[in-house]
Amino acid sequence: MMRDLGFVGVGAMATPMVRRFIERGWNVHLVDPVPARTAEFRDHPRVVVHEDVAALADTTTYTLLSLPTPRALSEVSTRLAAVNTRSPAIVINTSTTGPAATREAADRLAAAGFAFVDAPVSGGVVGAGEGSLTVLVSGADEPVRACEPVFEVIGSQVLRIGSEAGQAQVMKVANNVLSLGALAATAEATALTRRAGIPMDIAISALDAGSGRNSATSVKFPRHVLSGRFDFGFPADGALKDVSLFTALAAELGVETPLAQAVVDCWRLAVESGYGAQDCTRIVTMYERMAGSADEDEQ
Repeated sequence: MMRDLGFVGVGAMATPMVRRFIERGWNVHLVDPVPARTAEFRDHPRVVVHEDVAALADTTTYTLLSLPTPRALSEVSTRLAAVNTRSPAIVINTSTTGPAATREAADRLAAAGFAFVDAPVSGGVVGAGEGSLTVLVSGADEPVRACEPVFEVIGSQVLRIGSEAGQAQVMKVANNVLSLGALAATAEATALTRRAGIPMDIAISALDAGSGRNSATSVKFPRHVLSGRFDFGFPADGALKDVSLFTALAAELGVETPLAQAVVDCWRLAVESGYGAQDCTRIVTMYERMAGSADEDEQ
């Protein structure tokens, strides 16, 4: 079996995935416009760093996309589609890019001879490093089956959502509006409890033991906030992008989503308050500042 894999985009999520493939004997080809992101891999005997995504069509069986925006997906898919590919060549989109841009990319690549699998992942940087991501998958049966060796490296759960590109994206943006809404809500709740004199660690323990338990109380706060590291690995502007994809889809489908719009407003406030490039867990600091209870080193 060919064990050649390409990555377009070597950011916070892709970097630990690349390490896992290398450790398991795969030959990995990388493309990223920021040289620093591929620097640690440049001298590895199993890694080749390319300047152009077009090179991947001739060198890899699988090309994983780990991209920040729908626009980036459009640009990369357009560049790949301009290349005459060989068979079998499968493009796997692990990014959160929304259903509309994903369907357009899938159609563009299919017309150029590529198979396309929609496979956004959930689980954060820690999950990427541990190989415990949840992979949400939609696409035709044959290419999805062919991707099983790839999914085995990065995920502990592979959930088949449907047979069409974009269906997995629908589930991913639904997941993210819940996850990021829970983070914002927990930040708001603990800003209030701390203002009332309850230390954050006690508040989180109580919330996590009660019916308010969620992914923020069980994972993000204990690992990334109470530790003082604020290193979940996903920026606030990425959070705003993801929740906005949900409300855009809702508008397209004619579905009223007032709660999701409130979540968008929270994350827009975080970005407008200067946290856009910072870790999404810094929304906690924003709420603490608004409550007047941030520590001096948080100012």
